[in-house]
Amino acid sequence: MLSSKAPAGRATALDVELFAIRLGVIKATSFDVKRIVIITDSLTVARRAVDASVHLGQAHSLAIVQALRDFFTNHPNCSIHF
Repeated sequence: MLSSKAPAGRATALDVELFAIRLGVIKATSFDVKRIVIITDSLTVARRAVDASVHLGQAHSLAIVQALRDFFTNHPNCSIHF
């Protein structure tokens, strides 16, 4: 199993969860996969992960949306599940 580490500094629980989803989505979309499953105990975070509007943690959401846009553009039969 590979480990990914990235500096995050001081953050709220919401930032940490969005950051974790961001790392996972970006890593998953770098492989040839057809389905991404994200397991979280917070529907708020799941919604925010794909919400590109202005909010705290927007930078994470934009990175997630960009990775997913490229993922679905190149693989239209793929899916993501929360």
